[in-house]
Amino acid sequence: MSKKIACIGVGNLGRAWAAIFARAGHEVALYDNAPGAVAAALPAIESTLNSMAEADLVEDVAAAMARIRPCETLTDAVAGVDHVQESVIEDVEVKRAIFRELDRAAPPDAIIASSVSSIPPSEFMANLEGGARCIVAHPVNPPHLIPVVEIMLGPSTSEETYDACCALLSGVGQVPVRLNKEIFGYVLNRLQFALINEALHLVDGGYVSAEDTDKIIKYGLGRRWAFMGPFETNHLNATGGIEEYYSKFQGAIGGTIKELFLEPHPLNPELISRLAEEMERTTPVADVPARQEWRDRQLMALTGHFGDMQPEKD
Repeated sequence: MSKKIACIGVGNLGRAWAAIFARAGHEVALYDNAPGAVAAALPAIESTLNSMAEADLVEDVAAAMARIRPCETLTDAVAGVDHVQESVIEDVEVKRAIFRELDRAAPPDAIIASSVSSIPPSEFMANLEGGARCIVAHPVNPPHLIPVVEIMLGPSTSEETYDACCALLSGVGQVPVRLNKEIFGYVLNRLQFALINEALHLVDGGYVSAEDTDKIIKYGLGRRWAFMGPFETNHLNATGGIEEYYSKFQGAIGGTIKELFLEPHPLNPELISRLAEEMERTTPVADVPARQEWRDRQLMALTGHFGDMQPEKD
């Protein structure tokens, strides 16, 4: 069943959300308080949908674009909607202000979801009259090609809101996962930053180059992690499963963990400069937009291979 969605904020995440919802057959109202932002977002959304169509991930680009309505005011954008997806700047004061405004302006039965990626919801969703319908729905960039969405309840979020939000996201081809307790940075970022922190230590200590570190992930861990998580990977690393694996290799695992550089590795200017020089050799900054398009094509091919991220049919 088609729903009315408001996407508030049209940066990378907001544009991707618009493509996701419109592709799935929902009406999308688009708003941003920055002058000219919505007008600039429309061709970018169309370009995204065209690229997905080339990968057989979108059936009708023109029909999807016709479901997107640019709005000049927030009040117009949220009028009569079923779901609001907020994707404004990651600043707690900005989040508090926009949620107060959305709570006043959106229909009382509309879900208000935030794309926030690290700030605990209690810091900007507290003391809202409509707190029961407010929730975190944190996507991964680019969300139109990476389906997981971290769902975290705010201080007053109802289970009905959680269920309805998950149903909507599942219906458009996303994969909602529940975070049971508040934690700064959420789960996906904490996992990736733990790996990045150790990578910084290894590169800064001269153990390996940044380029070869990327190869280790790309041709090693990433090959398995594209279709298995770390626990299933461990489970399949021993004939007797994860119990045998952890029992057999606990010495190596424990010894390595003790050696890990667990304090945040300092991002000093010298290290950042070294990393930038290495990255410039492999992908010059001027080539980043083209490389982003390459990344998206690779993700589209992977999505097509797995056959996931398909919206539900009415």
